[in-house]
Amino acid sequence: MAKRKLSDHSQSISAPVKPLQVGVLNNPLSGANRKGLGAIRKVLAAYPQVSDRNVQTPADVASALADFARREVNLVAINGGDGTVQAALTVLYHQSPFERLPLLAVLRAGTTSMTAGDVGLKGSRAKGLRKLLTWACEGEGEVVQLQRPVLRVQVAPEAEPLYGMFLGTASIYQGIQFCNNRLNRPGFRGEWAPGLTIALFLLAVAFRSATHIAPVPITVGLDDQPPEQRDWFLIMISGLERLFLGLKPYWGKEDGPLHYTAVDSRPQQLLRALPALIRGRTNRYGTVKNGYLSHNVERVQLSLNSGFTLDGELFEAKTHLGPVVVEHGGKASFLQL
Repeated sequence: MAKRKLSDHSQSISAPVKPLQVGVLNNPLSGANRKGLGAIRKVLAAYPQVSDRNVQTPADVASALADFARREVNLVAINGGDGTVQAALTVLYHQSPFERLPLLAVLRAGTTSMTAGDVGLKGSRAKGLRKLLTWACEGEGEVVQLQRPVLRVQVAPEAEPLYGMFLGTASIYQGIQFCNNRLNRPGFRGEWAPGLTIALFLLAVAFRSATHIAPVPITVGLDDQPPEQRDWFLIMISGLERLFLGLKPYWGKEDGPLHYTAVDSRPQQLLRALPALIRGRTNRYGTVKNGYLSHNVERVQLSLNSGFTLDGELFEAKTHLGPVVVEHGGKASFLQL
């Protein structure tokens, strides 16, 4: 079998010396699971030693992971969308139920499944889970372990931190609201749904139409740099290498673990700059002078009276509560087949 090319953040893992203890989180409300869990249940029936729990809320996720920790589970498979992954990461990194962080495996079970698109199991949910359990329980096959930095998000000083993989604000927040309110209907799912939504927003900016978007004043502080207030069209912070539709809109050169990309409210030459920038490249149009910024950072402070999304879940922020602080919260290890 040919070896796949590995990145600097991945390594090939042969079958475990002894079977792993596996726990599966099933969210029946996630986009792809709403038609039922029959195929997943059929796979799990062949592995009675695997623990599985249905989860719908963050409290359900916390209870399930605490149970998995008591059972000494060391591999958690998440059959849910980006919000379920975010809830699991928050429990794992904030509540710390495990003495040692388990390996993670993400099935493509959400409406968008952006995290799964970068670090998830390939193929259908049932096929991916079957291959994972064959490797973990029977010692057959080979997986790739991918490491990704996790975002730690402090919304307010007194609030409990959240953990996730992708934070977006300004037009990204507005775009998700638009998608949820106007476009999120049967048949309009998968990666192309938010891709089409953001394409519509980009065209609106390119042609100076503010029908569905408005610049958002945000004061941004990167690492130790002085905070700067500007009107922004887009801000995103991520630990993922690949976003939906294969986009990789990062071109910073620093060694920081988190990708930060921003576009100001009046970007110049957008249609000429965009093709390179969404692939992580620069050209003569995608410059700071024209309103395009990208850095690799440890910490970002955002002061705004608006909302933001963390892995598809929507949150509100208020300047009088202090800045939203996004920083490196640790590394997660994902398995991919």
